[in-house]
Amino acid sequence: MKNWQFVVFVLVIAILFAFLFELNNYTAYRAVLPPGLSLAGLPVGGRSEEEARALLEEAFSTPITLHYRDETVTLSPRKVKFRLRTDAMMEQVRQVTASSDFWQGFLDYLLGNTAESVDIPAQARFDEEAVRQQLLDIAARYDHPLQPPRAVVSSLTYLPGQREQRLDVEASLPLVIAALNSATQREVDLVVKLGDQEPPPIDMTVLQQMLEGRLDNFDGVYSVYVKDLTTGEELAINAGVAYAGMSILKIAIMVETYRYLDGPPDQDTTKILTETMTLSGNFTANLLLRYVIGDGDIYQGVRRLNESMRYLGLVNTFMAAPYDEDVLPQHIRTPANSRTDINTHPDPFMQTTPQDMGLLLEMIYQCANGGGTLIAAYPDQITPDECRDMLDTMSQNHIGSLIEAGVPEGTRVAHKHGWIGDTHGDAGIVFSPGGDYVLCMYLYHPDWLEWEVSSPIMADLSQAVYRYFNRQTQESPTQ
Repeated sequence: MKNWQFVVFVLVIAILFAFLFELNNYTAYRAVLPPGLSLAGLPVGGRSEEEARALLEEAFSTPITLHYRDETVTLSPRKVKFRLRTDAMMEQVRQVTASSDFWQGFLDYLLGNTAESVDIPAQARFDEEAVRQQLLDIAARYDHPLQPPRAVVSSLTYLPGQREQRLDVEASLPLVIAALNSATQREVDLVVKLGDQEPPPIDMTVLQQMLEGRLDNFDGVYSVYVKDLTTGEELAINAGVAYAGMSILKIAIMVETYRYLDGPPDQDTTKILTETMTLSGNFTANLLLRYVIGDGDIYQGVRRLNESMRYLGLVNTFMAAPYDEDVLPQHIRTPANSRTDINTHPDPFMQTTPQDMGLLLEMIYQCANGGGTLIAAYPDQITPDECRDMLDTMSQNHIGSLIEAGVPEGTRVAHKHGWIGDTHGDAGIVFSPGGDYVLCMYLYHPDWLEWEVSSPIMADLSQAVYRYFNRQTQESPTQ
């Protein structure tokens, strides 16, 4: 009997000690903020009041991040005279703590019951009109009407057009105020209304802005002709101006050579053609005029070339005499060299226009693909295989400048360049991922045109055109 009483005594003492131990722990537990408590969304349960104050001050001093579509702006609480009433919030914390029953809380503590979540909203003062003014400032910075696409000449890039966008200040204001009053949700997607009208696409009018912008400071005469070989769309800037034919006219000599050949060129003719088109050989060009086109008479070759150009509609392209002829020929008048508004004082021996050379290149391209003007005009004299040979020959012309300097390395360019003292030019077809196109460029400066002036200009023009046709490929043309 006594043993049983002793056991009970020991058990009571143990329970009493356990009770006192847990009561002591609970008292310490109530000395910190209760679990489940948050202040303006910031969890502070289990922390001291001082720690909670520090967390609040840190959170509410953080700038608000405002997103205007793709633009980001930060709003400092100080700019709107934001003042957090921390003491008032802590008084609410004490009221919540005091309202809870001690012994019921002790029982929940012993049973491990989850504390009820309580969030005390922020109490703060701020200048609402200052918040509205901040939004008005953002609207003034980023709102814009419908914007057309434009060319950025300094970087040779194109910016797409943008729909009208307007910040809805009144709809955005409560969102910003809510963020100011939150310790955790400090980012806001502002309400931006977009116009219904879609902006126009980037087209050749934008390309023209780019090219004319790059040429704006050139103090001579310039001409550019661009042809989209997929859509047929073209851009002509002074493309009907007469220029010296130079070596670029050898494209016409090559076409006529294939027209007069009875079959594929033999080894010697191939060598002469290659040297004419890649090394700008005047002597070899005259050999083709004399022996292939003219049947032994070089002037007969010149006449036949001129007749063919007129037949093809290229009325501004002619040779009055072979290359390196010393005798001044009879003046040949064309619509281009009869103009009075622009005069490049073109070589009287041979002339063309950027548009004529561009159209001839287009004819070769179409012929290589089985159709076009050349085959229609000379169905029994020129074949697609011969036109493909022409493109292959011109693609061997590697000079590393002019058109080639504006496209990525490895891009196929079938072209013929030419330059004399006052005139530099290049005419070719560029085969690019975004589409094949014709590009003809000519620059003229009275008396003398410096290579250091013309070369970077024409490289930039080529790069600008390449980027226009390849806006989706994100390739970086060589500089």
